Amino acid sequence: MLERRKYVRVPENLQIAYEIIPAESIKEYLTKDISQGGIRFLTYEFIPKDSRLRIRITFPRALLFSFEAMVKCMWIREVPYSDEFEVGVEFIDLPPEIMDYLINYINETLDTKKK
Repeated sequence: MLERRKYVRVPENLQIAYEIIPAESIKEYLTKDISQGGIRFLTYEFIPKDSRLRIRITFPRALLFSFEAMVKCMWIREVPYSDEFEVGVEFIDLPPEIMDYLINYINETLDTKKK
């Protein structure tokens, strides 16, 4: 079976906070996985497809490095037998220094999981 993903995803539980634009309130959850193209996370809130969100992601390594970014909701689906939704978002115009950090983080995580 051919891999359709453009980027490698690594399973990772990172802290994520998000607000749907226009902002109403900030919600906090954990990611399920992350790639240089986007994030998958769970939430109890329905987020309409194509919604824009402002997120903050916190990484446990590097003294709790975090960054803010704009993302677009690409898909959402209900989690069976749960009140949760699984959401896939895509980064919008990530600055090069953040993209570099993200690529390094993903590569280090993959190397660690191979050992």
